Amino acid sequence: MYNSSTFRHKSCLKKEQHKLKIRQIKYQVVIIITLGVYLYYLVYRLRYTINSDSLLLSLSFFYAEVHGFIALFLFFFQIWSPAERKSTPPPAGLSVDIYIPTYNEDISIVRKTALSCVNIRYPHKTYILDDGNRPELAKEAAEWGCGYITRTERMGAKAGNLNHALHRTNGEFVAIFDADFVPQPDFLDKTMGYFRDQKTAFVQTPQNYYNVDVFQFRVNREKEKSWNEQDIFYKLMMPCIDYWNSTFFIGTAAVFRKKALEEIGGFVTGSVTEDFHTSIQFYARGWKGIYHNEILANGLAAKDLKNYHTQKLRWAEGNIGLFFKDNPFFVKGLTIPQRICFFAAIFGWLVGFPKLIYFIMPPVMILIGGYPIGSFDNAFIWRYLMFLFTIIFGFKYASRGYGKIRYAEGYNMMNFFILIRAAMRAVFKKLFRLRSRFIVTGKGNHEFVNISNIIPQLLMGLLCFTGVVWGSLKLYYGVTTDFVGIGTAIFWSGINGFLALFTIENVTRPYFKRKEFRFIGTMPVRYSMLEDSGSVSGIGISKDINEHGISLVTFNPLPIDKKISLSIYLNERILPCRATVLYTVHAHHLPHYLYGKMFVYGIKFDELGRNEMDLISAYCFNTIIPRYLHKFGERSSVLLKMFFKFYKHERFRKHVRRKITLPLVVQNNGKPSLAAVTNDISISGLSFTSYVPLESGAILVMEIFTPFGTLVAEGEIKQMRAIGAEDSYFIGVKFTQFFDQSEGVFSDRTGKNRQESLSRWLKITSEGSN
Repeated sequence: MYNSSTFRHKSCLKKEQHKLKIRQIKYQVVIIITLGVYLYYLVYRLRYTINSDSLLLSLSFFYAEVHGFIALFLFFFQIWSPAERKSTPPPAGLSVDIYIPTYNEDISIVRKTALSCVNIRYPHKTYILDDGNRPELAKEAAEWGCGYITRTERMGAKAGNLNHALHRTNGEFVAIFDADFVPQPDFLDKTMGYFRDQKTAFVQTPQNYYNVDVFQFRVNREKEKSWNEQDIFYKLMMPCIDYWNSTFFIGTAAVFRKKALEEIGGFVTGSVTEDFHTSIQFYARGWKGIYHNEILANGLAAKDLKNYHTQKLRWAEGNIGLFFKDNPFFVKGLTIPQRICFFAAIFGWLVGFPKLIYFIMPPVMILIGGYPIGSFDNAFIWRYLMFLFTIIFGFKYASRGYGKIRYAEGYNMMNFFILIRAAMRAVFKKLFRLRSRFIVTGKGNHEFVNISNIIPQLLMGLLCFTGVVWGSLKLYYGVTTDFVGIGTAIFWSGINGFLALFTIENVTRPYFKRKEFRFIGTMPVRYSMLEDSGSVSGIGISKDINEHGISLVTFNPLPIDKKISLSIYLNERILPCRATVLYTVHAHHLPHYLYGKMFVYGIKFDELGRNEMDLISAYCFNTIIPRYLHKFGERSSVLLKMFFKFYKHERFRKHVRRKITLPLVVQNNGKPSLAAVTNDISISGLSFTSYVPLESGAILVMEIFTPFGTLVAEGEIKQMRAIGAEDSYFIGVKFTQFFDQSEGVFSDRTGKNRQESLSRWLKITSEGSN
């Protein structure tokens, strides 16, 4: 029986779903138009442009275009409309077991995951499932407060490990985290409410990788934008296939109803992609899956190309293998949308074949003189341009801002060979009845790229640039007069050649020098050290941090190779520690007037205890990462971007807000002082992020530390809202007065000159911060 709050929740959810459907109409119209234009182009191609003189080239190229149409149709079907999910509070009294399957991962990696699992707030038990059978891990697990389960044989790899544990624990529900996936304390609070529906078999949350210094990421700190290869899958495709009740398990960061697992015989073994295979079995028996589109756990991305391709090969081979094991078109019990969505997930791994054709066709066309198109006349050219423009615009618009064609094509160049290899292996193993071997992706280690890892891309680049040179020579010496056909082939050969070079540079670039990733985040840090000439002290801000060291911005010079005392503000906790200043970062980008006023130092902590290291680690995962995701993950429409860019222009705004990170100390009506870092600042106000909520309208006294001195000001809170992370609140403040204690900031203490002085140093400081 539903209570009134449940009824209101359902009523509000229906209204939101109706509004969501209305908002999706514009995307759906673009999808229909795009597919219509693509289909028209294919019909025209088949009827008028197949070249009988080069039939093999022509049919191969046409196959690639047909494959593209099928792939685009399946993609558009999947993203037709996202599901709108709102979690409800979890029922009390449910028994939950948390599993952490591991084999050979470093114990330091398992430790972070285990401690975070233990600290999940909803009552539960945590178990380490060690297929490596390591006595030292068993000892550590007991210290962490975890159960330890192992077995003498490793049949079934990860799926077998999970099934073995199912028979040895008693929880009604099971949450699963890979050894490197660190959950947040509210993970079960946000997911267990969905199990009020007795047909829900599992709840899946997004995978997110926190080591953004690897080649799969594009991070622009100045624009506060971040892109990852899998963004479009986890942020768009998964919420949309949830609309079709086709969410599937992705191996980690999910919760299962044990009864549903028992009904299907546990996690499917005999497959290297047990997650996807298991999902199909749930739906075939009438169970439901839920996708909760909120990042609640963070893991390690593969650090190098070898481990990245090992992972891709396993995923591709396992999914393609389902064509022969549990083909979704023939599994009983699935709905038509589910069959299409699961087939699309398999079909997507076959993209290597058409991409190979697209990459090699332009140089082959130049070198052998064969044409895949019957005639490059005006009738074809205008249709091709219309088709190309429509596909590019349609994909980008329907992708809701997540589709990045340039980056996606780079990853197609990086992966085409490994995907072809996976397809061939899947067919070969079916023909000869061989079993696939589950290979664990290396975690935490980095292997340098060998020449053998990039041979396909090297050969592709060589072939493409050979085509460019040969085609240019043909035109120069008058061997051919087909300027349109050869010119087009030279253009696309050059594009593909530079794509190959871009890919090679991307995977061989030395992205990081540390073994452990530094989390990108700012926090206040007080420092002090004794020198022969006296003491040096002040307050600075971090640029990045982990449990081994910190990158610190100061407004005082510090000596190198000297000991320093730090007090690091980790929300309400202040961590005192000793450290060593190892080096200074030469900021060549700083304007000349900031030399000698802003400094960046690399600092190593001296012998932190385990508790102190765990405190920093917990802060990084529970505060820094959610704040980073909130800051770098916001997206707006193209029209909104243009409007705000125009609106925020200096001539339309009286006081320009500048993105400057400065340490400040806040006094709030006699309450304990609060240390924070500014988000932005102008001569009329500032904003900062607080770990405690503050009342709107409250009067604050703020001490703001700058490269030119200290600014003391009074201000009124105009905005206060919770942001993505727990215990994180955006505070917007309007200045009401400046105090005479401000040192070095104002050249004149009164009137207009004071404003001009403040405006001047804000502009200078923002140039240095960028």
